[in-house]
Amino acid sequence: MATARQDQEAIGRREATGRRALAGMVHPGPGGYGPPAPGGYGPPAKPITGSAATMELHAMTIDPKTGLPRGEKPPASTAAVVALVCGILLCLGPFTGIPAIVAGVLARKAARQSPHTVGGAGMGLAGILLGSLNLVLSAIGGLLAIWQALAAE
Repeated sequence: MATARQDQEAIGRREATGRRALAGMVHPGPGGYGPPAPGGYGPPAKPITGSAATMELHAMTIDPKTGLPRGEKPPASTAAVVALVCGILLCLGPFTGIPAIVAGVLARKAARQSPHTVGGAGMGLAGILLGSLNLVLSAIGGLLAIWQALAAE
């Protein structure tokens, strides 16, 4: 196991490497992106080197399947976010209920097909449920409006 001092040294080396990489970049002018730095777009990524403790620390923190830190879930898909937002907007009726259901189904399908890179299955399910509730409430509201219009005659 690595000690706290070795951990701090490893973090310091990583921060110094990041600062050196940023120092070689050419910053764009006010008009947008600038030309690449001399020699291309920067040095190739430096391989992780160091003591056995540093290598062990790095191996414990990165999941080789996803490239994310261990224990971290993959980010939610755009469809999952759209499903949840459209589902929450109950006041707009079927204009957001139907897209919430469609986006929720797409989000769950994407999360099921590649679970290591796409997240948001729960958000997709919430969007489907809220979109369905949205459609049911819209139908009840429409039927009540028709019933009141017929009863007024």
